[in-house]
Amino acid sequence: MQVIQEKRPGSRVGLKIVVEADRVKRSYEKTLRQLEQNIQIPGFRKGKAPRNLVVRQVGRERILASAVDDLISEAIQQAFKEARLTPISRFELDDEVGQLLAQFNPEADFSFSGYVEVYPEARVGQYKGLTVTATRVDVKPEQIDQLIDRWRDQRATLLPVEDRPAQLGDVVVIDFAARDAEGNPLDEMTTQDFQLELKEDNFIPGFVAGIVGMQLDETKEIAATFPDDYFRKELAGKTVTFTVCLREIKAKELPELDDAFVQEISSFQTVAELREHLQKRLEQDALTQSEENLETAILNAILETTEVDLPETLIEQETTQLLAQSLQALRQEGIKPGELRKFLSELPPETLNQLKERHRPEAIDRLRRTLALSAIVRQEQIAVGSTELDVEVEEVMAAYAQQGQKLDRERVRQAVYEGLLTNKVMAWLKSQTTVNWVDSEGNPTQAPTSLAGSEERVEVPEAEFEADEPEAEVSGIPEAIESSSETATGAETDGEAAAAEAEPATEKAVEASPAETVSASAAEATLPVEEKAAETATEIPAAEKPKPSKKDKKGK
Repeated sequence: MQVIQEKRPGSRVGLKIVVEADRVKRSYEKTLRQLEQNIQIPGFRKGKAPRNLVVRQVGRERILASAVDDLISEAIQQAFKEARLTPISRFELDDEVGQLLAQFNPEADFSFSGYVEVYPEARVGQYKGLTVTATRVDVKPEQIDQLIDRWRDQRATLLPVEDRPAQLGDVVVIDFAARDAEGNPLDEMTTQDFQLELKEDNFIPGFVAGIVGMQLDETKEIAATFPDDYFRKELAGKTVTFTVCLREIKAKELPELDDAFVQEISSFQTVAELREHLQKRLEQDALTQSEENLETAILNAILETTEVDLPETLIEQETTQLLAQSLQALRQEGIKPGELRKFLSELPPETLNQLKERHRPEAIDRLRRTLALSAIVRQEQIAVGSTELDVEVEEVMAAYAQQGQKLDRERVRQAVYEGLLTNKVMAWLKSQTTVNWVDSEGNPTQAPTSLAGSEERVEVPEAEFEADEPEAEVSGIPEAIESSSETATGAETDGEAAAAEAEPATEKAVEASPAETVSASAAEATLPVEEKAAETATEIPAAEKPKPSKKDKKGK
């Protein structure tokens, strides 16, 4: 068998394969024998009918199709081995099947061509001796107040208002219908008893501003313009007229910030204790963000001189993964994974494609980072020790076991490996880089404390909060948790794939090059082991969501 390779755009490898006549004949005879043994013809025992009757019964075209299919499958697998290819996509034929059947002759050579996508390699330019500018993040005094105020706001009591018009900060209940510029009704934008908090950035630009000043039971027409990047392209940038009827106005009454409130939402006893803890935690978060800013600056500098030809298969996988991550907010609101998959599977294909298209630029950027770091890992022979990996895996497994969660050990091992490898390569790159630190306004400043010296970060003790927090995952362990009630199966649609436990492209990459892959973004590196066990219920960054007050759960 002859195999000729050619490089094609999009990280594709073209193969022209010629199978010798004697092998073609053997393959054709094998197909006929299989048919003779399995087909039942009236008047003959199974497998005993004459060949000419078998051919007449089955049909020559079907026999040829089966023979060609078997021949191509066997030849492709052999070609992959000989060429040492690790495909990440199916083999795509250059010619139509009908053309191949027409040229097939059991007594002659058989040739065909096609291509597969393979895992690409990045061609990295300069990555040593870089000089980059990174922004240092500092804690602002008002951040603690903003965080506490958000918790108070989420526990607010809603009080009916009847003696004044709606104003910013209120929560209103409205009915509305919409029509486009031509006056055609938009049925999917018609709803009743819709509860909306009147914040300037809520809903469609212009909508909230139109409601402010309305009286109870007033009906008003409001023109609002959809953002240019709205996921439904037919509405992006378009102005829609809403007919709005204001049914209810509710004002928020915030709970007093006192020791009793602090005790209700946390394990702290006083406001002072809470503030002290938040100060330390925000300082640690600021340090983490500063480190991520530095890593991003280094990676951006490296990518300026990096060339990589991305295959569409990897882009599609990464886009699906990003879409799945963006849907985590729905799961955090209590929607079960099965319900989410069902919802997405029922979305019109064009809507789902529009959602995915919004994530495509980020997917490409993440893949380029992954491949650039993988190339540096190979060139500098950076590795993770087996003992180091085993210790980390055991600590992660034990941490989640204490929470009653089961983990897929192999997936955890791969995720931990990627996190450790990312940390190692980024630490090496930082040691090779000159950094100019600036503050948020671009003025030169000193390096963050723990980055200026070799001292280790001080761990901040965690505190328990009575909050509806999203369950945090160890970064790089996407859905390794196996719930006893539900496990994702092979998704049949793009929507199901997005909602299911989608594997990141870095995990797919492992199949091609197990010892050479790293996480998609250094900014998503695995958290320190000390934080893994406590993160689910005790992390208190700005994203925390305390439970709504039992007085009025609609105040959430």
